[in-house]
Amino acid sequence: MKVQPAKNQDKKEFLITQKEAFPNLNSKKQAIYFDNKIKNKEIFVVYEEGYAGHLCFGKHLLSPPFAKSVFVEEMAIKKKYQGKGFGSLLMKFLFSYCKKNKIGMVYVSTADYGDNKTIKFYEKLGFNIIGSLKDIDPNSEYEHGQIFLGKILEI
Repeated sequence: MKVQPAKNQDKKEFLITQKEAFPNLNSKKQAIYFDNKIKNKEIFVVYEEGYAGHLCFGKHLLSPPFAKSVFVEEMAIKKKYQGKGFGSLLMKFLFSYCKKNKIGMVYVSTADYGDNKTIKFYEKLGFNIIGSLKDIDPNSEYEHGQIFLGKILEI
């Protein structure tokens, strides 16, 4: 397993992985999203015999109350690699990036439904639930409300 910042040539696999993980997302919007993340250096890719998954985030360095934080926007691992530590590796790479850049807080959200195992995944990494949003814009690509989690990093 190897994690590194994404490259332009990762776009095709990014789009395939996004579609597998989030079938309701608009592929044209995702292509633009990828280009923006590359430009802002806000995407990491994990490789194992090729592209295995990615993590996209947004930096919030100046705006209170989120100054010196990042928000994990997307994380997707190809099905054949799920449950094998790839997601944890990406998150730990992000934590290292944050510490190196003196960013002390990481936020993430996940769908708010009954047995969402992703919440346990984040809790194992040291995140705590900090809030929820039950109502989502009816035009949103999301089907469920969101649970928000946060983790303070020692910097």
